[in-house]
Amino acid sequence: MTRMTPDQVKAFIARDPLKGRKTKFRNIRCTARDGSTFGSVLEKDYYEQLVLLWYGGEVLWFTRQVPFWLEGGVKYVVDFMFATYDGGSTKMTFVDTTGVMTQVKKNKLKQLRARYGIEVQIVTRDMVRYSQ
Repeated sequence: MTRMTPDQVKAFIARDPLKGRKTKFRNIRCTARDGSTFGSVLEKDYYEQLVLLWYGGEVLWFTRQVPFWLEGGVKYVVDFMFATYDGGSTKMTFVDTTGVMTQVKKNKLKQLRARYGIEVQIVTRDMVRYSQ
């Protein structure tokens, strides 16, 4: 087994494994101002708005790409989960950004609601201001 040199490690980390691959819905993979990478412009724009709400104190904390396991070994990943302070209690909100609402996604959302009792807010293109 051969060890990688420091230059080879840097090159390996810097490579983009998804470069040149077409995505299922032809979304554009992009990077936010802080260097975080996203699967779509919509997801990046929602993230940047969420960061502003966090800096403003309206959002206590948030996390990205939260996995939930459904029946049959199916995994559903919610784009964002964040906490807000709501008059004495903390409120959890789950958000999924989508440009195309497929039947598969609808079915997974129904399973998620039935299994965990979670309502996921769906954010579409017209709900988020794009950074062109």
